[in-house]
Amino acid sequence: MDKLMTSTDASNSAQQDKTQTRFLTMWQVVFLVISAAAPLTGMLGAVPPAISLGNGAGIPGAYVIAGAVLLVFSVGYASMSRHVTRAGAFYAYITAGLGRPAGMAGALVALASYTFIQVALFGLFGFFCNEIISPLFHVAVPWFAYSILCLGMVQVLGIRGIDLNSRVLGVLMCLEMGILLLLSVAIVVHGGGPSGLTSAPLEPKLVLSGHLGIAVMFAFASFIGFEATAIFGKECRDPSVTVPRATYVSVVLILVFFAFVTWAIVCAYGVGEVTEIANKVPGNFWFIQSDRHLGPLATTSMSYLLLTSIFASLLSFHNTIVRYIHGLAVDGMLPRALTRLHRKHRSPYIASYVQTLSVCVLVVPFIFAGSDPYGVMFSWGAALGTVGIVFLQAATSLAVAAFFRRTRKDTRVWNAFVAPVLGTVGLLGVGVILLRNLKVLSGSDSPIVQSFPWLLLAIAVLGFVVALVVRSRRPDIYEQFGQ
Repeated sequence: MDKLMTSTDASNSAQQDKTQTRFLTMWQVVFLVISAAAPLTGMLGAVPPAISLGNGAGIPGAYVIAGAVLLVFSVGYASMSRHVTRAGAFYAYITAGLGRPAGMAGALVALASYTFIQVALFGLFGFFCNEIISPLFHVAVPWFAYSILCLGMVQVLGIRGIDLNSRVLGVLMCLEMGILLLLSVAIVVHGGGPSGLTSAPLEPKLVLSGHLGIAVMFAFASFIGFEATAIFGKECRDPSVTVPRATYVSVVLILVFFAFVTWAIVCAYGVGEVTEIANKVPGNFWFIQSDRHLGPLATTSMSYLLLTSIFASLLSFHNTIVRYIHGLAVDGMLPRALTRLHRKHRSPYIASYVQTLSVCVLVVPFIFAGSDPYGVMFSWGAALGTVGIVFLQAATSLAVAAFFRRTRKDTRVWNAFVAPVLGTVGLLGVGVILLRNLKVLSGSDSPIVQSFPWLLLAIAVLGFVVALVVRSRRPDIYEQFGQ
């Protein structure tokens, strides 16, 4: 009877998947994943410390290096997406290449990493709302009130379906990238700053100066989110075409945009002065130039767009995590109830509620502890999540090489072997930089922060053990995992 029920549940789940309308276009997927990267938040938050603590005026080159490594990673990742179409892309790829225990370890690390990034962003949203909205309306509202309101809005939109989400995120993404692009073009039109418009920020002499590793570390943190393209494969019209294209477009678009915008801001301040200014006024680093080139109204608009940028990133990560939960439920690793789709919106609504609840469970302790929403909640959560995602990307790249080596489904040397191996090496190198500079990335030398690598390792080991236990007790579920 149990086997019959399991078979029926799986059939119903499969039927639900088939009834989903596959309506996502390439650009809708791009909107979803670039919104997670939050270009405006990344530029305003990561660039000043990357300049002051990293390679100074050579910061555009750091973004080019980070983008190049991820572009190489994307070659194997995109090739794999033609053969494995699953909601949990990371763990599905790792399972296919390195086995089910490694895949389960990857699944838990992915869930933890994305969830902690989302917790970090809720803290950041509350912090900036307190800085921007409270003074405007002359109200004294605790930061977490804004975070809770945002949590509710994300939940409502999360249930409404991926098509609506992609349209909302598309509008918000265009607005936040538009204001940065407008500022950059204005800087170019005005001929830059003291040094004029110069190619020096992209020349090896400046790019390799200072602490390049720290600059690349912040640059990588700005890219987190693009890898979610494969997660939405089942909701695309033609995943084998849409996902690879969306992956390449996302990486190239982010790379070119970040490199151009950071080059423009360096030119605006001058090669010789930009490091000192980034160190002295990190909070107003971008707003000073916005006031100068676009006027106070544009600066005010940029501050409000910062809030929508964070909201867009939260909504995008919500969709990503929900699809991981749904994928694990379809595989039988989580309760079958999580596979249910909303009758009207066709979204995994129960998984959506569970994801929101899991974030609440993690946010509440920060509130009761009176933690700084920026210095602790955001900085610590973002550091933990970034480390986890970078090592997951490395494991995925290795899994891609192993998969094609074993199956010979793609015999192209560059796509199936060289690029995945180079991607693995590059990402492991970045991972080591992250671990060595965890204090800088998190802004804290707390023993709790120093334990983050061990926490991620423990989560991975737990996933490995869970897979072995399932293999022993429920071989039927084990065999369907990640397939």
